[in-house]
Amino acid sequence: MIVVSRRVLVTGGRRGIGAAIAVGLASPGTTVVIHHVAAPDEASAVASLCRARGADAVVAEADLSVTDEVLALAKAAGPVDVLVNNAARASNVGLEVLTPDEWLATFAVNVTAPMLLSQALSRGMTERGWGRIINITSATVRMGGPSGPSYVSSKAALIGLTRSLARTLGRSGVTVNAISPGAIQTEGEVELAARHPRPPSAVPLAERQAVPRQLVPDDLVATAQWLASPGAAAVTGQVIEVGGGLVYR
Repeated sequence: MIVVSRRVLVTGGRRGIGAAIAVGLASPGTTVVIHHVAAPDEASAVASLCRARGADAVVAEADLSVTDEVLALAKAAGPVDVLVNNAARASNVGLEVLTPDEWLATFAVNVTAPMLLSQALSRGMTERGWGRIINITSATVRMGGPSGPSYVSSKAALIGLTRSLARTLGRSGVTVNAISPGAIQTEGEVELAARHPRPPSAVPLAERQAVPRQLVPDDLVATAQWLASPGAAAVTGQVIEVGGGLVYR
């Protein structure tokens, strides 16, 4: 668990992986800022769970596809010690129908927003000599799918950003790492599957794992807690697969 008197920002914290990590990082003395877009009730419910663990918790709304709103979120979040770039725009649009607008919209949320938040909030981290940035990428980067090319490419770019930031910020006591979830069952995944059903012959990803069970958001929490802790001070620029052995690095 992270040390007390830390301030945490989790983007996309209203449900799924973001909510699980937000609650997992909540502890006495910690303030958790839960970002959402147009979902205040869900975000407030997560804030209540954080408070039940002894943390302070606030919610903050921002459309991460809009630069001004991203910068406003960074300002509203305050002196953040732990930044979790979890929010993502899903895209299953195939190459044959992929438009420039779809490509740019996906990159805006999945790459540009994490860069802007890291840029703004790492300034305070470096001044204080301590900070943690955790980016949530995807096993689709290793597999090439099943998501569409804009999503897979954006998550690959996020890994590149992770490594660049790790090199840039390491001397200041700030570590930057990525968690790569496998087939995690979230509300968003269920909704996406309903809109873009896979062929009946497709083998479920969970059956291709070394640990053949359906993974859930809570499976990622311990890894996030460790990366956010003082004990992970020597770990930076890494991508940690949490996918039940779906892929290997």
